Amino acid sequence: MAIIGSYERHPDLGCEAVVFLDEESDACVQLQRDLPGRPRSAEYCLTTGASAPVYDAVAQWRRVGDRFEFALIPRAARLFGDEVISFDVVTDGDVSVDQLAEHVERLLR
Repeated sequence: MAIIGSYERHPDLGCEAVVFLDEESDACVQLQRDLPGRPRSAEYCLTTGASAPVYDAVAQWRRVGDRFEFALIPRAARLFGDEVISFDVVTDGDVSVDQLAEHVERLLR
């Protein structure tokens, strides 16, 4: 089952995010970062959308074709139940998988 990936920018909330959603289970993984000029704009966080954010949660990531793989720090691994989360990604049509990977790379810097 592929996960739907999207990019969201919310000036009203002061953040941007790459969202990975499993429509079957409604499970969600979000990489978020404050927009420039906001208090935590130098950090990113990982969340389920309903959980507290875990800052600097990704130890390493890679893309293999349309598969995104994230090696997590121990605190994030406890949240997601595994040291590595990975999934095949399709997009919502607003961005390509390549563009989504560029957003992930930028948010994790």
